Amino acid sequence: MPWPTASVPARNIFQTIVFAVLVAGSLLATSTRASAHPHIWIDANAEMVFEKDKLTAIKMHWIFDDLFSMTLIDQFDKNYDTRFFGDENTNVHDNAFVALGDVSWLAHLRKNEVLIPFTKTRDFKADITDDRRVTYDFTLVLDEPLDPVKDNISLSVYDAEYYIDVAFVQVDPIVFRGNKTTSCHFEMSEDEKNRIYFDLVAPIRADLVCAAKQAQNQSSLGPDAHGLNPDDMVRVD
Repeated sequence: MPWPTASVPARNIFQTIVFAVLVAGSLLATSTRASAHPHIWIDANAEMVFEKDKLTAIKMHWIFDDLFSMTLIDQFDKNYDTRFFGDENTNVHDNAFVALGDVSWLAHLRKNEVLIPFTKTRDFKADITDDRRVTYDFTLVLDEPLDPVKDNISLSVYDAEYYIDVAFVQVDPIVFRGNKTTSCHFEMSEDEKNRIYFDLVAPIRADLVCAAKQAQNQSSLGPDAHGLNPDDMVRVD
């Protein structure tokens, strides 16, 4: 289950994709807020990738809702084996993924409250789960490494107009890899500073909290480290 988000009307950011008409028809037929609502749902989680204790990329994993998954499978699984291989994966990338670059692939990364847009991705892979839900795995590449110890870094995932309702999963929404000398965790909250959709919605925000790791073997720091040495042990019968 995703973190809870509000559902309000939105535009079709897949408008450059021909097959999106199948799921967007009712949305395009009305412009009133009361009758429109999201037509695509995504559960998302992120892996923060560190190199030399600087954040350099974010690996995203998306799982689409049943209905939109069925549309993608019908459009791109040409050999009906419920997998996307070779040209099928390429076609999904070119026709149902690249267009999301216009909205930074629904990822909103901020450094000290300044939005850092993503301009490129790598390692895209579409797949289909056993229960026939389409997944996307891809890596968002940062133009410049970020230091989450020095700066305040946060990540939100949303479509600002809510044609797509994308939300963090509740179990392990954020994980960390490569932070060898830095200890990191995240804190979830509603982002009141960056409200969206005519200021009606506060999206969910994950703030990264990182600090240098403490030395684990205090006895190696010398006699003033207040640790136990072998000579400090006594035998008790």
